[in-house]
Amino acid sequence: MTNPLYPAFFRLDRLQILVVGAGEVGEEKLSFILKSSPNARVVIVAPWMGQELKKLLEKYGNQARTQVQEELDEAKFGGKTITAARFTDESPAGEWRTPAGGTVIWYAREFRNADVEIADLVIAATNFKEINLEVHASAKTSRRLTNIADTPSLCDFYLGSIVTRGPLKIAISTNGQSPTFAKRFRQFLEAELPDFETTNLLGNLKVFRDRLTGDFRAKVRQLNAVTNSLLASTTGDQAGCRCSEGECLVEAAAKDAAPLTSSVPAAAPLKTELPS
Repeated sequence: MTNPLYPAFFRLDRLQILVVGAGEVGEEKLSFILKSSPNARVVIVAPWMGQELKKLLEKYGNQARTQVQEELDEAKFGGKTITAARFTDESPAGEWRTPAGGTVIWYAREFRNADVEIADLVIAATNFKEINLEVHASAKTSRRLTNIADTPSLCDFYLGSIVTRGPLKIAISTNGQSPTFAKRFRQFLEAELPDFETTNLLGNLKVFRDRLTGDFRAKVRQLNAVTNSLLASTTGDQAGCRCSEGECLVEAAAKDAAPLTSSVPAAAPLKTELPS
């Protein structure tokens, strides 16, 4: 069976998320969302909240008190504009900010069908099938994208395994066939992609790209050449570029050097074996 899913990366600071349920399942969903998108805007509807989720949100809230709000971007997003939606004439049972400027608001009550109207994405995260089905029906009536816990057939999108290394983000999906494999493959990639070196590499590649001259086709050729070498398999425990000394375009681009010209060595095969 092939995987027909189309990957997409959501800007959760520009979308509103509704999560129904705040127990063990809700904690799993929220921790996943906030780890990957700490600037998300989330509304929780649940009669009660588990202690693990409360601790997580309080941790974010304590960290946020020492953060300086970021400047607005060209679309006027950022800083205090990243706020979750609110229900009219209702007081939340809890409200937390995150260090990245996100907001989580909790309403301590049962789900109502009209709740989905405030959201772009709806997540049903309870242990009760009848409630999850009610959330799904309400969300589909209002044409909201929906994720129903432990029910892949009712999901418009999945919360897959994610690897984050600085600006690099890799999403992994088995189309619901084996979440355990997705988890293990994530752990493998996290071990193979050192955080500092990967972030450094991408930063240097941006410097190199910004300094390229010529038409679009010429720039693409040069970028293809340098990344072909940079993605070659490494030997031993040392990761990074295998270019010959003085021939790495990215290293040269990161320095205040003269205009760059270089030949790039061919790539070695990528390492594909998983640990047993």
